[in-house]
Amino acid sequence: MRDGRRRTRVLASLALVIFATLAASIFARFSKNTSVEEPPTAAPPEAPAPAAEIAAAPAPEVTEAATRCPAEPPIATTGRVRGAVSKLLFGRPDAWGSASVGTPTRGWLIDGVELGPGDGIELAGDYHWGTATVVRSVERAVREVRRCHPQSPDLYVGDISREEGGWLRPHRSHQAGLDADIGFYYLGPASWYERATAKNLDVVRTWALWRALVDGGNVDMIFVDRSVQDLVKAYLATLPASERPPEGFFERSKQSPAIVRHAWGHATHFHVRFRDPEAVALGAALAETDDKARNRTIKLPPKRFIGGRPKRAPPRPKKR
Repeated sequence: MRDGRRRTRVLASLALVIFATLAASIFARFSKNTSVEEPPTAAPPEAPAPAAEIAAAPAPEVTEAATRCPAEPPIATTGRVRGAVSKLLFGRPDAWGSASVGTPTRGWLIDGVELGPGDGIELAGDYHWGTATVVRSVERAVREVRRCHPQSPDLYVGDISREEGGWLRPHRSHQAGLDADIGFYYLGPASWYERATAKNLDVVRTWALWRALVDGGNVDMIFVDRSVQDLVKAYLATLPASERPPEGFFERSKQSPAIVRHAWGHATHFHVRFRDPEAVALGAALAETDDKARNRTIKLPPKRFIGGRPKRAPPRPKKR
């Protein structure tokens, strides 16, 4: 009887162990299926760089190719030299081209070209005749400004020369088709003979105009008041080095040659002295021929109109 009780206790213990093992495995499986995974922790954001490091970082280099608007093509020329010009003197006058005779202060113009309004150009004054190179150079410069700076206002162009050159009141020069009075670009609408100041001068377009004229290769000098030069130079100081003109572009003293020079009375416009070697060479060849030959081939102004203002005939003696 004791053996039976012992067997019963052993079986009960085994049953209890088996029940505990099964319960533990079921609980572990249930906990694994119902657990919630935590989302991965995001990496903390990097701290911004100190202000000192940002200031010390080198600025991106600005190259001329990225900032400079492409220039207009240069003016086409025939490339005639003085020796070849003499062969044309007794040919057809319409094949000569423009001739600038004498000097800008004592000369005249033959077969000039008239500058017309339109394409961004307005005319002031009454006389807009010049050599073909001078007129085409003005048109080329204005065309470049309008292409590089859209919505630019019109530009006023004043006197150049008479149709046959000679004295043109009130100018001392403007006699041989090589001089032109040109206005400034303003921040407002187009205007003529308005004094340029820091409040009204469009320095961006005015500098673009000067640069386009000089890059054309046909400008000898630009005469403008020093106060306007200072406004343009202050703007140039803000540009990268590749955009600034070379040394000697602006006049520093009367002894230093420069393209841009000071001239009193030119704060309302600027005066351009152009160079036209072909027209000057033809004019020199014409001036060296005799009067009879010149009058056979082309109608020149009378001698009293050559070399400055017209000369008046001496007064007749009074009768006594």
